[in-house]
Amino acid sequence: MAGAGFEFVSSIVFFVIGGYYLDGYLQSEPLWLLVGFFLGFAFAFYSLIKRAKENE
Repeated sequence: MAGAGFEFVSSIVFFVIGGYYLDGYLQSEPLWLLVGFFLGFAFAFYSLIKRAKENE
């Protein structure tokens, strides 16, 4: 689980940046930024749980 922290943070950052650019394109600030944050957090948490179950 050496890269779990990096994977957690990078997935949140990836989705937030995607939401930021989608907001700029659709001019709907801050809707997609927030959606990106929560999707990134959900994906990161899912990934963390999946890694933990693999290492049992």
